[in-house]
Amino acid sequence: MYIHVDRAAPTPPYRQIEDAIRGLIERGVVPLGARLPSTRDLATDVGVNRLTVHKAYQCLEADGLIVTKIGSGTFVAAKALRTRPEHHVLGDSIEDPALRVWGPLFVNPRLATRALPSMAYAKECKASFVYAAPPPDLFPVEEFRHCTNYILKRRGTEVYRVGAAASGLPSLKEHLIGWLAQHGIVATERTLVITTGCQQTLDLTRKLLVGPDDSTLLENPSFPGAVGALSPSGRGLMALPVHENAPPLDPSTLVNPQKRCKLIYVTPNFHNPTGLTMPLDRRRQLADIALQHSIPLIEDDVFGALRYEGAAQPSLQSLCPRMVIHVGSFSKMLNPSLRLGWMVAPEPFAEQITVAKQASDLHTSTLVQTAMDEFCRRGLMVRHLKRVRRVFRGRRDAMAEALHRYFPRDSRWSVPEGGLSIWVTLPDDMDTPDLLALAQDKGVQFLPGEIFYFSGVTHNCMRLSFATENEAVINAGIRTLGDIIAKRRLRLVRPAVWQDRRAVI
Repeated sequence: MYIHVDRAAPTPPYRQIEDAIRGLIERGVVPLGARLPSTRDLATDVGVNRLTVHKAYQCLEADGLIVTKIGSGTFVAAKALRTRPEHHVLGDSIEDPALRVWGPLFVNPRLATRALPSMAYAKECKASFVYAAPPPDLFPVEEFRHCTNYILKRRGTEVYRVGAAASGLPSLKEHLIGWLAQHGIVATERTLVITTGCQQTLDLTRKLLVGPDDSTLLENPSFPGAVGALSPSGRGLMALPVHENAPPLDPSTLVNPQKRCKLIYVTPNFHNPTGLTMPLDRRRQLADIALQHSIPLIEDDVFGALRYEGAAQPSLQSLCPRMVIHVGSFSKMLNPSLRLGWMVAPEPFAEQITVAKQASDLHTSTLVQTAMDEFCRRGLMVRHLKRVRRVFRGRRDAMAEALHRYFPRDSRWSVPEGGLSIWVTLPDDMDTPDLLALAQDKGVQFLPGEIFYFSGVTHNCMRLSFATENEAVINAGIRTLGDIIAKRRLRLVRPAVWQDRRAVI
């Protein structure tokens, strides 16, 4: 957190520090719940006396912007976001000349919702359970390099041709059509579109189907990237509960003439973040609703290839091919940096999204497409999937065993049949943002569950991804988290016990 103090200015140093932190909080640079540096650390960084920082913190705490928790540190308070008027517009700020100029230029002056969770690295990160994606050390570098070298030498005409196929490289589409057919998904050259990943598909789909007064039904909790793509302003979102005993969906809520639902988004296989697999009766109900009420249904299946056990359920696309947009990606199978995915959609929509995609990026990188095509046709993808499934299953089992050993008995979680994360619900007296601040001091990171909710936020859940760490690190990291939770609960219980004793005395 960079703060400059001008000693020649008439404003006292403590007030300059106070104003700087206030501005960072109000602009969202320092997010809600973030831990601020200690007075000693900030004083050292800024070059002032510790008492100067302490006085600035006192002023901010008096205004309700920050809160100090004994033994934990100083954090941005929940009421900090309410210090600004709800009608705040980007151009209203008198402190930033650039915002005064740019604010009125935005079509929608409301700040967009954060699409993806951000996580600052701990100073000495020993175990990260943040990223639900394959780590770099599992990427088959040599095999992919050989494929890339080959296509540059032997398939140069395909690589260097600009915009030859806006909907995707024909040879890669041919391979994907066969691969998808093995998983019960029927695709043709005209219904399959190669994209730069799931995120682009969601963004283009919203632009084509959802108007400013329309609603979108999303699972809650859900992947923040999907929420950001399908509703950048955070408006028009309808929540579909995600848990093992979720009630049947009432179709009447989706056909309200004043705010009709125009799109449904679900992740039926190894849902992110909960890891749950949607049961067959729920799939059939959604497919029937989509068909009867003509509501397009996005089936996000980016984790579908990472199944470790259990029988696969029928895809939504196979249950309702007329209304389902099936989305897949190489990100979770191979590496997110490739930015390569696909969608299978009814032909009218596939044609429209191809045109919209051309306006967005002309076409997906032919170099990446051709290299991936070569990688798949040599059988290297099949071999790679066998390897990572074995690795990820071992890491999942290690995390499940560690959770059973070190976490409170009244915690709840289920071991997913696939995917890359375990969703843990702690006892009601736990607050995972607070736990994260304590865990980072110990070199352990995770994602608090609250960032996955767009309504009805819960504060006692966490997503723990087992993708990036080996079994030994997973065991040590979960043990550290378990110790932190145990000590935290002990602090919460002791005051109550002491009050009871006083009452007896």
